[in-house]
Amino acid sequence: MAAKIQPYQQYLRNKVRAKSPSNEKILSGNDTITQSDVIWMPTYSKSKILQWPAILWIGLGTLVFLSLSIAAVIPIVVLTNKIQANDTTNTTSISTICPTTAITTTVTSSSLPDQCSNYITITDSTRSPDYSASSSCDNATFSTSSAWFRFTGSGGTLLASCPIEEYRCGTDFPGWYSGIYPSLAGAVTSGFVCYNAYGNLCYFTNWILITNCNGFYIYYLTQPLECNLRYCTI
Repeated sequence: MAAKIQPYQQYLRNKVRAKSPSNEKILSGNDTITQSDVIWMPTYSKSKILQWPAILWIGLGTLVFLSLSIAAVIPIVVLTNKIQANDTTNTTSISTICPTTAITTTVTSSSLPDQCSNYITITDSTRSPDYSASSSCDNATFSTSSAWFRFTGSGGTLLASCPIEEYRCGTDFPGWYSGIYPSLAGAVTSGFVCYNAYGNLCYFTNWILITNCNGFYIYYLTQPLECNLRYCTI
């Protein structure tokens, strides 16, 4: 039995095609078709209709996530740049002026050690941190065997006790004392001399002794490990 097109199907009348003995025709609102005559009938799935809000919400959520991610990354990048800038400043900003170590004049009950009257004097203005006109090494001044030395003159009387910039003190890599000075007259302490080289404040080291001779210090020094290493004085 033929079925009459219902009112809700009338909007499809220009889209539904039916078989005809002669040719295909566009059905009008009063035409009738059988189930076998229908070639195509559009269907509308409720699940497909509901997909669009879900897609919109997913897109909106993605945009919000990206915005929050960018907002979180920007402060981290700025902070990292500040930290790197501070690290660079701390690395390159090295004072050429070291604090002078006070020489204690307190005398112990015992007499001063023999080295306080048996040492080699060095007077060399190029050992000052202010001097940067030439590059020398201490291989000719000191031997592989240690001996006691006293520094005098305008170049300084004490080994520098803080890091010195490279290419100062008449050398490429200046040496500075990283230990503690003896506080009592006649006392002896030991420590290491560090050489500021290749961006490292203590790239090379060698061990020394210091004696407090009740008014001045003397140093038990040896030849540095390489040329272009030099003891720096203040």
